[in-house]
Amino acid sequence: MTCSRILLFAFTGLAVSAQAPLWELGKVVAVDEVSVPAKAPDPSCQAIPKGATPPARCRASNLRAQHYWRVTVEVGNRRFVVRPYRALNLLDALNQDGADYVDPKLTASSPVEVAIISSKTVRLKTDRGQEMPAIVDSQELLSKTVAPPAPTSVDSTIVLLENSDFHNLEVQEFKSQNIGDGAMLYTFPGSASSIRPASKTPVFVVLAGDGIVELSRLQVGKGTRELAVTKSHSASPVPIVMTQVSSTLRKFTVKDPLPPGEYVILLENSNLGFLFNVR
Repeated sequence: MTCSRILLFAFTGLAVSAQAPLWELGKVVAVDEVSVPAKAPDPSCQAIPKGATPPARCRASNLRAQHYWRVTVEVGNRRFVVRPYRALNLLDALNQDGADYVDPKLTASSPVEVAIISSKTVRLKTDRGQEMPAIVDSQELLSKTVAPPAPTSVDSTIVLLENSDFHNLEVQEFKSQNIGDGAMLYTFPGSASSIRPASKTPVFVVLAGDGIVELSRLQVGKGTRELAVTKSHSASPVPIVMTQVSSTLRKFTVKDPLPPGEYVILLENSNLGFLFNVR
């Protein structure tokens, strides 16, 4: 690999750190581990005069053995084939003779976010929060856009993101009752939700809307699930971490694993609750 390309990696990393990239939800289609053996130089390389710039086929960086991971990922209506590498700083770029490729620890259908930096570079972010730059080997336009389900009404909709797929939550319209001192009791029919995320740290996506989102644990009564609300806020909120993916798409997860119980997600200016169960 030429020095100019190495420096391009370094300066790309610096440019990315200088501005926040726009992350999009993606889906890993395939991950392949590739090993390329070292090549012998072409016999014509021996005839190159000393001091002359050798052609690409004669350069040591193009002849050495290579080992890297090729990740195929779909983002919206595009498919990329990329090679993740360790981000280089300027000192690394001056002292290394090639990209330091890394194992992305991804498998097919792994949830991933992608930030498209340029036609030659993207960044990947795993559900563990790990970020890594990647060289684009190729990209293609898919015949149709892969998109999350559209909202069924003018209100915002919340879905569960699991195994790179979107799953509907139980949706119930709550009944409210004044219990004094400005507090309300929200009641949802049924004692248990049939929706059960596989993880105790589930990831949710909010489609459309920009109001406040609140996750709360419910109290279970006889055939009902209840939640006390004061001044439009839950009396038992669960801390969440929200990420703005685009102008109409937000993603959030919990700060700590959820203990077993019944849960509801409430949206500002909506009389709907999005319910699920943790066991």
